Order: sequence, then C-alpha cells, then structure tokens
Amino acid sequence: MAVVLGLHHAALAALTEDGALLVCGANEYGSLGVGLPAVPHARGWWEMALLGGEPGADTHPFAGEPLLAVAMGRMHMAAVTERGGVWVWGLNHCDQLGAIPVPPDAPRFRHFPVRWDASVCGGAPVVMVACGDAFTLALTRAGLVWSCGDATFGKTGQAAQVPPEALTRVLGLERIKMVVASDRASLAVAQDGRLWSWGDSSVCPLADVAPGDDRDNRTPHVPRALELSAFGGSRVLFAAAGVFHAAAVTAAGGLWTWGHDRSGCLGLGRMDPAHRLRRAPTRVGTGGAFAGASVLMAACGYDHTVVLADGGAVWTCGSGVSNALGHVPTVPCFEPTRVPQASFGDRPVVCVAAGLDASMAVTAEGVLHAWGAGALGHGGPDGSARIRVPTAVAATLPPGARVARTSAIAPGHSLAFMSGTFGRLGVERCEYHLVPTDVLKLIVRSDPAPGGAYARMGEGLLRLLAVRLRAAP
Repeated sequence: MAVVLGLHHAALAALTEDGALLVCGANEYGSLGVGLPAVPHARGWWEMALLGGEPGADTHPFAGEPLLAVAMGRMHMAAVTERGGVWVWGLNHCDQLGAIPVPPDAPRFRHFPVRWDASVCGGAPVVMVACGDAFTLALTRAGLVWSCGDATFGKTGQAAQVPPEALTRVLGLERIKMVVASDRASLAVAQDGRLWSWGDSSVCPLADVAPGDDRDNRTPHVPRALELSAFGGSRVLFAAAGVFHAAAVTAAGGLWTWGHDRSGCLGLGRMDPAHRLRRAPTRVGTGGAFAGASVLMAACGYDHTVVLADGGAVWTCGSGVSNALGHVPTVPCFEPTRVPQASFGDRPVVCVAAGLDASMAVTAEGVLHAWGAGALGHGGPDGSARIRVPTAVAATLPPGARVARTSAIAPGHSLAFMSGTFGRLGVERCEYHLVPTDVLKLIVRSDPAPGGAYARMGEGLLRLLAVRLRAAP
C-alpha cells in the first residue's frame, strides 16, 4: 500500500508522489531501514525521515528506482519498485526477509534495505508485497503468489518452513490481484472476485458457519476460496487484516467483517460476549450505513477499523482508548462513526491506514494526517504523546513532499486502491476506456473550480491509472 502503520509497534511508512519512502517511529531490530541509532536507548525517529542508502554503498535509496508499494510486518518491512524489484529489511529470525545475503558474523536482522535477487519468484516482476508476523508474501505481475518465513498456522501457504533461498510459490492461487498478511493468516483477492484465505481460522473466513459459531475449524495451509455468495453475490475488490479481525470491500460498495470483535472493531453493534467471534463474513450495516455511501477501502488495526467511503469520508469503530478513532470520546464505538471532515481541512480523503494504537489518512492534495498514540510524524522526544483528532504532519515532511497521491502503476497489472484512487471514488468527469488487454484505464480530468475535490491532483491532471479487472464495478 502507499501508507502503512505497525500493528505491534509505533511505526509508520508512507510513499511520496515521486516514489520516495518516508518512515517514522520505533526502530527495533532496524525495522525502519534507517540504520541503528547512535545512542543505544534512542531507538526511534519521531519525525518523518526520508529513507537513504546504506553508508559506503549506493547513495541512492533503492538504487534510484521509485517505489510502487510498501508493507510493514511485526519487525520487518518490504518495498516494491516500479520495475518489480523487492527490497527488505528488519528482523530476519525466521527468514522472513527471504533470499538475501547474510554475513556469517551478522545478527539476524538487516538495518538497511537489501534487494532480492532477480531470479526469485520465478524471475517475474513483483507488483505487491505483504508482511505479517515473521513471514512475507509477494505477488507477481503474472498474478502468482510466493512466500517465505515462519510457516506456523499455515500462514505462508506452505506445509513447513522452507529455506529462504527457496522462496516458494503458494500453490492453488492464480490470477491474484491483491495479497494481505495478518499475524497468523493470509488473504488474497482474485480477479474473478473470490477471496482466498489460509492460516489461522480466526482471521480466515468460513462460509459454512452461522454467525456467532465459535467452532475451532482450523484452516489448513492450502488456500481455500469463498464463493461470491459469501458476500451477497458481489465480487470482492479489496481486503484488509489486523491482528484479530479482517474486512473485505465488495463491488457493490459493501463492507464485510469477521474475526474477534474486540471493543467493537467489527462494526456490527454490541454483541453477546459469548458470540464475539464471527467466522463468517457479516455485512456492516444496511443501505443506510455510511450515510448511504459506498465503501471504497478499509484498514484493520489492533482493535479498531478505519473505513473510507465514497466522497472521501472517513468512519471508524472499535477501541477508543488510544484516540485511534479520531473522535474526542475515548469509549469504544460499536458501529462506524464518522470522523468530522473539518479534521482533514474539509478535503476528501483518498487513502487510510490503521495500526497498533494509531490511524492515518491522506487527503486528495497528498497531505498526511495521523492520530492516536505515538504522535507519529508529529515529533516529540519519544513518541509517547497522543493526538486526539486527525492532525496534518506535513510540517515535518521534506519541502514539497506529497504523500500517496497517485503512485505510478505498472501497465499490465495493478492494484485497486494502491493509493486510494479508483473509479468508484465518485469523481466527476470520469472517462472509462476498456482496452483489448482487459485493462481498465481511468482518466480523471481536473475540475476547473477552485473548490473541486481533485483540482490540485497532479497539477491539474490525475496520473493515468491502470486497474486490471475482469469487469468494471
């Protein structure tokens, strides 16, 4: 994705419009990729830092290639370049960094980005990565999924952990357009709209159980697919997963959630304590939910959920203890509640993220907002402050940097919502062109009115997006 938050530690990463990577937060095991601190106990960068190259090596980060996507796991990160290369860094105790050189006398972590050999993943360019708890998934342009790292719970799609040099394909998955990694499970969205899952059953949705059924149906390491009927007959376009719960967005604009309903993070209202584990996807609200607007994307944190609806509105539910909901009250919200648009300068939001105790959102102008515990990007000596409402962090960014506006997407294969920009954002003056290669091209022309939602995107013209779909939603 273009913006990500740590699910187990206070850290964030964000891509700028020109493909650079900004990081901030805790740097345990070198997980930020900015090197080790000079002072042993000063383990964090609490203002946004532009990722640079390793001293003595190429001074240009990522060999000068712009980044397309970034992912963050428990203590490691991965990034994909526009040419399909993969860079990894952080903790490597379970070979979650994959096929990288490790000097014999080096500790089991890398505190600067290291590039995967071009021969991994069958030599195919990678378009997306996902990082979970000590494992990594990679999606190639051909729509195939590869994995490495800790194989417990079957979360890598392998029966057992494989050597890192043998980054292994997840069998049974083809024509995939999105991968998601949680702590102990994985999800994949296929081009036909089916959702695939493997790993721990609390995050892997099951279609053959009734709501509230808490049977311990362990999902094997072999991926299994949910048919469209599990989501009301609509295709899944986007998926997200936290530590204990997950969510899916359908082509019909509905939000479906499942997993452990910690503090109302599923958004399904107050539940009987004995039935707070939902193994089957359940739709959030009805036609009146989210003020009648379609859902565009969702992000799952530790015990809260952030939802982006059509028109750029942000809704949140779950635990409010850390102020991650963006509302003044700190009590749980059992149903999605809208974050005041004034918190974002009355501008529409195009991308959201959720983490351990914090949330993020990016407006159409590329301004990053963060709130919750950690004061991420807002400075401070140790990141211990709490920001109660969405607050822009642009003041700490490099001059002129804009976040996650329109990442360039490789032709021939791309991902819906890579930067939160997609046809269903409801932008006026959209032209859709279906081309023979089955690529949906979306061109959004600027609105000449000063108050137009996207008037300033890309200096008046939104960059061409190519979204590989079977059919337009």
